[in-house]
Amino acid sequence: MKLAFDDVGRGECVVLIHGHPFDRTLWAQQLAALRDGFRVVVPDLRGFGQSPVTPGSVTMREYAADIEDLLDGLGIARAAVIGLSMGGLVTMELAGARPERYWAIGLIATTAEPPTAQERVVRRQRADAVERDGMAVLVDYMHTGLYGPGCPQAVRTRVDAMMSATSPAGAAAALRGRAERPDYQPILAGLGMPALICAGTADPWSDSAVTAEIVACLRHPELVVIDGAGHLPNLEAERQFNDALRAFLRAHAPS
Repeated sequence: MKLAFDDVGRGECVVLIHGHPFDRTLWAQQLAALRDGFRVVVPDLRGFGQSPVTPGSVTMREYAADIEDLLDGLGIARAAVIGLSMGGLVTMELAGARPERYWAIGLIATTAEPPTAQERVVRRQRADAVERDGMAVLVDYMHTGLYGPGCPQAVRTRVDAMMSATSPAGAAAALRGRAERPDYQPILAGLGMPALICAGTADPWSDSAVTAEIVACLRHPELVVIDGAGHLPNLEAERQFNDALRAFLRAHAPS
């Protein structure tokens, strides 16, 4: 699968993986903040942005394999990988499969828990509805928890447009794939690289309990909690997030 991607800057490689139902422009501010000190690779996952769509279902392992193929094609032997929400699931897939390849990981507004039986049903039903009725179904759902109370209107407008432009087939395939995600907690327990964990206090999905479980699994966690931010701390608290991410990466970069 040939992914669309940005590749800018020089230095140790940092891969930024967006969540669902977004695209790589979610990371525009982080790309700008990191490119002076790192090589930053930012892909559109399969089915999102400018990357090809695979209808039906795409598993987290398939998304991860696409990233592995991209890095192989670019000749990148080692990297840090930072994922937000569903991108965090892909990050855990990558790090669990080849931990020696990744010198650090970042898990932003995500979860390590497997889905409940009820969540599987709901995700599949929502996938069917998105395919049938379009992205408005998913945008309406995301509005139930995506933004913190102080999220700037400009961020809301930009992200709403990003979600609305997503392929319904691509979004539905991801929903079905997430319904089949494994329990990542044993995978995290086996990882030895530094891990940045970041969540906002106003995120109803990646809340304090979910985040605490991730931290408890890891050997070398570094937790950043952003007061008042929702599910997109990289946009809602851009300066604070960028400062924390830069400091983490600089502290652990191999060179």
